[in-house]
Amino acid sequence: MTMYPLLFEPKLLEKVWGGHSIHQWKFGTQTEQPIGESWEIFSENVIRNGAHAGMTLQSLIESNPEAMIGKHEPEEFPLLVKILDAKEWLSVQVHPDDTLAMELEGESRGKTECWYILQADEGSCIQYDLKNNCTVEDYSDAITEGQPKRCLEFLPVKAGDIIYVPAGTVHAIGPGIMLYELQQTSDTTYRLYDWDRVGLDGKFRDLHIEKGLRCSKPGSGIFPYPIHDALILDGNRVLPLIREKYFALDEVTLGNKPYSLTMNGKPVLLTNIGKYEIHVRYGDMTVIVPIASSVFLPAALEQVFIGSEVQDQSVQVLIAAQHDI
Repeated sequence: MTMYPLLFEPKLLEKVWGGHSIHQWKFGTQTEQPIGESWEIFSENVIRNGAHAGMTLQSLIESNPEAMIGKHEPEEFPLLVKILDAKEWLSVQVHPDDTLAMELEGESRGKTECWYILQADEGSCIQYDLKNNCTVEDYSDAITEGQPKRCLEFLPVKAGDIIYVPAGTVHAIGPGIMLYELQQTSDTTYRLYDWDRVGLDGKFRDLHIEKGLRCSKPGSGIFPYPIHDALILDGNRVLPLIREKYFALDEVTLGNKPYSLTMNGKPVLLTNIGKYEIHVRYGDMTVIVPIASSVFLPAALEQVFIGSEVQDQSVQVLIAAQHDI
């Protein structure tokens, strides 16, 4: 079975807190609906190019796990890539780790994630972790007393910032932010506070105070996250952003020569965050990756070359892969 760089139909989700930047960025037009999330690469994404068009990512993994993920047996792909656009605050929330996901929900995977800030209005901020010396018991008391914001830490962010959000970190994304999210494949979310608003259906959304407090681990977040020095490889600037359990993430600014990327027996997830289309070459095949699009590079490709016809510092990609420590 022939493998090649896979493009997908993104899954666009309407959210009460969503905006209009994702559709504008991807397609050059706006929608009336508040689109909060675009699921770029996940197990049920539908492939839109080449011989495997119409299949889902997961179905292709199941039919050929060795070529797709470098393993003899198929499994649900463990990483998920999203683009999020927040016009309003997301709920204050927390995700379980692997152990608590199994205990509380019977699921094998929790949710650790990271964010790369793509755009941020002046003054934009996130809610990240609890204030110093604020315990889970203190936060529980604050919620009971009707002051759910009392223990929350708020931090300013700007474009280019990297935020690591390990499971157990209480967090929320603030208005005026569009970001890239790399996460474990899980949608288990426990809302602790939802800003006293109603959802798209006109009803208050459910809160999950007991489970959320059970999962909360004050002090588990790392901000600012330590960034390593950039490397220059054949004129391409490679900035290592994240090296943690579950995933690794790099920012690559393309130079005047194609960037050589080796799979190392694992698939790679690439997202074009720049202002121009990029070209991914494998053997005699070249796949064009439009602006604001993502591509799955199967493990069997071994090596690809990433380039652009434009020489500009705004030709940038994010490159993600599984990582074990």
